[in-house]
Amino acid sequence: MATNIYFQNSIPDQNLLNEINREVIQQAGIDVMYIPRTIVKEDLVMNEDVLSQFNTAYEIEMYVKSSDNFGGPDDAISRFGLDISDELILVVHAESFKFATNNTTPLEGDLIYFPLVKKLFEIKFVEHENPFYQLGKLFVFKMSCDLFEYSGEKFDTEIDVLDTSIELAQAAALELTLADTPTLRDFVQGESVSQ
Repeated sequence: MATNIYFQNSIPDQNLLNEINREVIQQAGIDVMYIPRTIVKEDLVMNEDVLSQFNTAYEIEMYVKSSDNFGGPDDAISRFGLDISDELILVVHAESFKFATNNTTPLEGDLIYFPLVKKLFEIKFVEHENPFYQLGKLFVFKMSCDLFEYSGEKFDTEIDVLDTSIELAQAAALELTLADTPTLRDFVQGESVSQ
């Protein structure tokens, strides 16, 4: 039996479905900040980024796939402290993403600032083919994101919430007691100190 002759993956059908996907994400989605990772130093042996930074942020609408709560395993207390493993699944329209960021696809390792909970999430996996070629074309990207664990990355996005609040709140604090001499001065929070 042959397929229906009235629905043959035609351009008008693809355009209609593309616009429906865009409209649903714009109406039911939320504005988030997409922050691409810039690799400063890469370990070629382990194939990982040793040092990275985040220099730009793009505002874009994304649809939250799970509406009842964060996914992932439950929070647990381990020997290393509290392990919070929130997972967030987001859907972004492919053409809107390309227009907003000048990138063709979201990448693993990039960050998303989710303003409702004021937290950063790291993209762990980007599903390119879900749903699988509706009418012969891909219209959306589905991203699985985990809560971002700060490890000394530099933020310079010119957005105060990202550059100062998150970096200072999640950075490791070290308290030093210096000798009481008249040549020493007070340091302020965020100032770089070297020896």
